[in-house]
Amino acid sequence: MELSHVPKRYFVTCLVYVGILCQYSMKRNLDVAIVAMVNTTSPEYTMAQGEEHVTARPEFDWSQTMIGVLFGCYYWGYLLTKLIGGYLFDHYSSMRILEGSIFLGAVIHIVQPPAARLHVSAFIISLIMQGIVESMTVPAAYAVMGAWTPHTDNIQGKPFVLTGQYIGMFLGASATGAITEKLGWAASFYIFGMIGIAWGVVADVSIRDLSLERPPKPDQEDGIFLQEDQDGSNTNQETTFSTQKTESPPIPWRHMLTSPAVHVIVVCQVFLQCAAHLMLTYAPLYYTHSFHGDVKTVGTSAGVPLLIVTLGLSVAGTVTGSRYGRSTRTTVRANTIGFFGLAASYILLAVSTNFGRSLTSFCLAGMFVAIAMGGGFAMSPLDIAPNFAAEIKGISTTVSHLVGSVFVVAVGLLTKYKTRDEWSLIFTVTACALIVAAIFFIIFGSGEGQSWARDETKEKILTSTTLAGPDVKAVFTRTILPVQHPLEEDYMSRHNLRNSEEEGEYPEEEAISAAMVNPLVDRKYAKLH
Repeated sequence: MELSHVPKRYFVTCLVYVGILCQYSMKRNLDVAIVAMVNTTSPEYTMAQGEEHVTARPEFDWSQTMIGVLFGCYYWGYLLTKLIGGYLFDHYSSMRILEGSIFLGAVIHIVQPPAARLHVSAFIISLIMQGIVESMTVPAAYAVMGAWTPHTDNIQGKPFVLTGQYIGMFLGASATGAITEKLGWAASFYIFGMIGIAWGVVADVSIRDLSLERPPKPDQEDGIFLQEDQDGSNTNQETTFSTQKTESPPIPWRHMLTSPAVHVIVVCQVFLQCAAHLMLTYAPLYYTHSFHGDVKTVGTSAGVPLLIVTLGLSVAGTVTGSRYGRSTRTTVRANTIGFFGLAASYILLAVSTNFGRSLTSFCLAGMFVAIAMGGGFAMSPLDIAPNFAAEIKGISTTVSHLVGSVFVVAVGLLTKYKTRDEWSLIFTVTACALIVAAIFFIIFGSGEGQSWARDETKEKILTSTTLAGPDVKAVFTRTILPVQHPLEEDYMSRHNLRNSEEEGEYPEEEAISAAMVNPLVDRKYAKLH
């Protein structure tokens, strides 16, 4: 199998894109399928006074509390993987981790319908295992893209690949509704799982036949282009490069954990994570409980806000990425607009009395989530402590996922009677929490570098001596791109590009990809490349 006319990096980009799309389709599968699982009835025949009676019972008589536990199981598995993420990236290639994450997730996805019918505990174990294996997909995707694409292609390639997340979630929610209506809820698990397995087979064959397991070497076609792009020189001209790397300073954990600027980032991340769970995870059940919508309509309606988020992130990244738009004041304004707008959207949901108004409110919520993520608090780690942005993002993401896993259970507890009033209470409380978070960011949020983070010894400098050739435009500096939640990925790469353009620097792709998992992974890629 040879690619004589298409560079391998383009094939790798498409392979990663389709893999991301497959997995995120599976992630939204349960959110919609659960509507049919607990509401679809099956006939039960009984005899009373010599007459046969038919009564209808749901296939799974799960309470709202149990449904909340099921939703939380995935994130418990997600958190467990953080403990072994560094080990995996130290011992296996990123391409193999990506392949294994999607393939194993698809296999587990196929097993889930029989596990659910066997016993709820078996279903819980399968969900935890799915969270464990799938949490490595996005970090591995960043690592693969960072290793296979040159800087100029990487800027366009990563946003292209990561849009697969949102498109995948939209397709997963919409297709699950249509499949469930025609073939039953279990069919959606089998179909998405088989697609994921097919991708895994294609990826395995491609990795072996095209030698994709390791990044290209300089004497290969793609490697020459990559080296040529990163070095800023022409291959026909003799150029000698040397890399000088200084020792990384110790991480100032005490200052970081006691900094108000870090605290407010964690608070905003936690509250936005909880609000996102209502829009992504619980929207299908909300539509069903409040308006008794059919599963096909519910699935499509739950997917529409995700497209709004995709468009909103692009616009927010462009606006805040302009030379005249980036400032501390702009970040605070964007965060304030995003959080107050999201709070207003949830208040509208609390008082909505028909399906159309609720759908409109969720679409508005998606737009304001994009504003908060694309131009608000999520930019702050790179502003206040660029050398330790990965550690800050790792703290905030870990705390937000931990709180989010508890939040989805709490929502189940508070909606046990499945009434509109209960949902109104949930949306109202969430709106108040978002307002509090916005006020905290106005008071304590900062876009200025912190004194404890001003350490230049963590930079890596690339020096060059050329015999003939153009001047090197700039030197590389260590830039970190930490992304862990489905709604965070594509705008962060734009933010790094924006910073590099303004400062005349270009971020290292290995640092971008490594910071995706945790600081341990960051150390590995600094050594590998």
